[in-house]
Amino acid sequence: MNTQQGKTAARQRAVSSRSSSGKQKRAHKRYRLKASVRRKLAILGVLAGLIVIALLLLWLWPAREKRIYHTVGVQLQTVNGIEVVHDYIPEGHQNRPGIQREIRWIVIHETDNEAASADAWHHNEYLKTNETDINSWHYTVDDHAIYHSLPDEEVGWHAGDKMTENGGNMTGIGIELCVNEGNDFEKTMENAAALCAELMKAYDLRIEDIKQHHDFSGKDCPHRILSADRTEEFVKMVQEATKP
Repeated sequence: MNTQQGKTAARQRAVSSRSSSGKQKRAHKRYRLKASVRRKLAILGVLAGLIVIALLLLWLWPAREKRIYHTVGVQLQTVNGIEVVHDYIPEGHQNRPGIQREIRWIVIHETDNEAASADAWHHNEYLKTNETDINSWHYTVDDHAIYHSLPDEEVGWHAGDKMTENGGNMTGIGIELCVNEGNDFEKTMENAAALCAELMKAYDLRIEDIKQHHDFSGKDCPHRILSADRTEEFVKMVQEATKP
């Protein structure tokens, strides 16, 4: 091969090499472009999926209503065929702070006093005359009587949670069930459940708004109901009592 032919062949190889290199660069560029497009499409797909899920949740999950709680109390006349006696703690007494509030809960207690005389009437008298202990609740129930000692719209000291915002003391109606000797506790539970049902209707409360002293302070109260595992039974009694 002469010199001229060698130069021609070299130029052809250089051109071929440049052409091949150019094709590789263009192919690589197209690959990177496609990969970039695929990544962007994947990201858009994920975002679109999240938007669809969010819209479905908004559609399936109804808006949480803002509850309006009552601030004006009622005076029930009869409950379960029993006249409700409204005999309030005197205004200015240490057990009647006179703080107006919303009504959010009904709080169940037991008196834990088994003395034969410790009926609803005696507990109501205790609240009006006690100058030693600072405690108060709204209703006392036994097997034949219901006493109303504190207006429902006023704070009482019964839940053991001091002045916790939206707590048992500040927003709960305290109901004490008598456990005294000779008292029919089954009838007392029935009367208390009927009272809860009437209060729920009066204040637009729900079954989940029925609480126990234990829920607010951890105290073993109402003791008999808790120890016998009768909480659900009592709730069902309230539900039955709310039916027409």
